[in-house]
Amino acid sequence: MHLSIGLTTSISANRMKWIYENADNLCLNGLWIGEDIGRPQEIFTSTALLLLNTKNVNIGIGVTSPLIRNITTIARASSTLSEIAPNRFRMGLGIGGIQDLTSLGIPFKRPVNSMERAVEILRTIWVNNVNSISNEELGIHNYTAKYSSKRIPIFFGVRGPKLMTLAASIADGIILSGPRQFVEKSIKLIKEKRNSLNLSSEKFHFVLWVPTILIRKNEDLEIVKKTVAIVALDTPDHILEMSGINKSEIFLIRSEMKAHGIEKVVEKIPDRIIDLLCISGDADEICDKFESYSSLGIQEVVFGPPYGKDARKSMAQVAQTWSKNS
Repeated sequence: MHLSIGLTTSISANRMKWIYENADNLCLNGLWIGEDIGRPQEIFTSTALLLLNTKNVNIGIGVTSPLIRNITTIARASSTLSEIAPNRFRMGLGIGGIQDLTSLGIPFKRPVNSMERAVEILRTIWVNNVNSISNEELGIHNYTAKYSSKRIPIFFGVRGPKLMTLAASIADGIILSGPRQFVEKSIKLIKEKRNSLNLSSEKFHFVLWVPTILIRKNEDLEIVKKTVAIVALDTPDHILEMSGINKSEIFLIRSEMKAHGIEKVVEKIPDRIIDLLCISGDADEICDKFESYSSLGIQEVVFGPPYGKDARKSMAQVAQTWSKNS
């Protein structure tokens, strides 16, 4: 099992610089950067900075959406990133958050079809084996590929059963996020689908990326509770059901948060819910919790965000503990 660090396009330029200056020395497997829609930093530019300023770690986008970005832009940008650092770049695709898509006025009636067609178009463009491509749903009209690329690994960042089944069929890996029971059931679903297609599960890469917080002081515990409140607000009901979580508890957290704000709700979050919706503790506890996922089939774990009160020290401490225990 490998350790990576996660970041998003909400990250400050100074923290981004610290991460890429220290990533190789921390003996990480990789960095994953997620796209926070509407935030100032641009995902492909940030990824290029990470690739150009590291030598050994894998760099992955986790994820961007073909419903928000034109698929030909994704294809060209990915090809460029792959040329910058051959064999280190990983492309992550997802539908995107429902609230984000709704606020942008973007329809998402057939997400499975959109994702399937997006992967097909990307791989067609990358090998440059057709004269032109058109797809009304993804906004492509007689696009002609002018280049060819090596095969770029495609990871899905999805949580619905139909999209996970599609990932099992056409992706190279998946980034899973959610309570442990949900992760376990998701891995089982994907492996069963791949077995039914005579595809090796050993060639499919399972990544776990959940909110993680290193606890040193009481301020860190407050970060944990605030993080759990936000996760509870955004977690779809079907994931709660798959995880055996009492929806009434989550409904109470959501209601309190909407009525009184996050500061009031943190006092009422039970420890059991905290353990289900995030990974927290000291560095040894976090590494032990990460390692426990290897028995489920997870091959790579991602630390953070939100990391802890001091993000840099938290990242360094967890990475050093992981390296020492490996």
